[in-house]
Amino acid sequence: MFDLSDPRSWTYFTNWFLVAVALIAAGYIGFGILRERRARRLHARPHSDPHTLILPDLGITMADGGEKVSGSESKSKSTPA
Repeated sequence: MFDLSDPRSWTYFTNWFLVAVALIAAGYIGFGILRERRARRLHARPHSDPHTLILPDLGITMADGGEKVSGSESKSKSTPA
């Protein structure tokens, strides 16, 4: 099948080897993409408040860094009397 003295045999062998390497690389990248999408889908949590952010190391943080106030308190604080 392969005559090692024929240069075309080495060309065919090299081409098939490069195809195999490309397929392995594509499979590796595809597996990584699927694993990342699955991890994001399983760990996604809906945000009940648009001013909060869930960080794995810190837990739930707020945009202003302070205590959460109700709607009536925030309106009274924002308008000067």
